[in-house]
Amino acid sequence: MSAPGEWGKLIGLDRIPEVRTLRSKIKQLTQDEGPQQWSEALCKEWMQSAPEQASILYIDGHVRVYNGQQTKLPRHHVARQKLCLRATTDYWVNAMDGQPFMVINKAVDPGMIKVIENDILPQLEKRLPTFVNAEEL
Repeated sequence: MSAPGEWGKLIGLDRIPEVRTLRSKIKQLTQDEGPQQWSEALCKEWMQSAPEQASILYIDGHVRVYNGQQTKLPRHHVARQKLCLRATTDYWVNAMDGQPFMVINKAVDPGMIKVIENDILPQLEKRLPTFVNAEEL
């Protein structure tokens, strides 16, 4: 259990606000490209502070089951339940020490190789301090 002040500091207030205020604050924070820009800034800062960690990255895919009724997502095999359920796939890119670098969410999963080629590598070219293309070697 945390003190109410700790939750408020997370969003820039002196205490935890009521739900209506919290929802409006979250709406402000998630407008436009704000979260994407913040994520890119954090990634650059992490990788520039420890460039040796950016030399080897680990990519891992995780199926996240969707329990809602508002959208009809495609079905994915969920290994822990041995069923095909409505889900999305998250592809996590982590540094050598396990620190998260970025995540890409796919509702329709084309497969890890396609996601690496089409989504992850272009992002890494923009974010890594010294990106080395395998074709240049």
